[in-house]
Amino acid sequence: MVVIILTDHAKYRLLERGISAHEVKKIAKNGQTIKVEANGIMIKMGMYNDQQLSVVIKKYSNKIIILTLYYENYV
Repeated sequence: MVVIILTDHAKYRLLERGISAHEVKKIAKNGQTIKVEANGIMIKMGMYNDQQLSVVIKKYSNKIIILTLYYENYV
């Protein structure tokens, strides 16, 4: 079983942007991987409210930590 943890920063972004934690967790687990950094940080992408939502995560053996999230066209 994979445990998904939201950082305080990610929780703030959820509230700020009115995004469902459940949907963000789904993207973190099953979204399309669009970037993998050398330090293990990954960006996963999925659709939410008809917009592309990127979720930045750090993956460990049985744990996913959600670091932040943003809409691709967010200014």
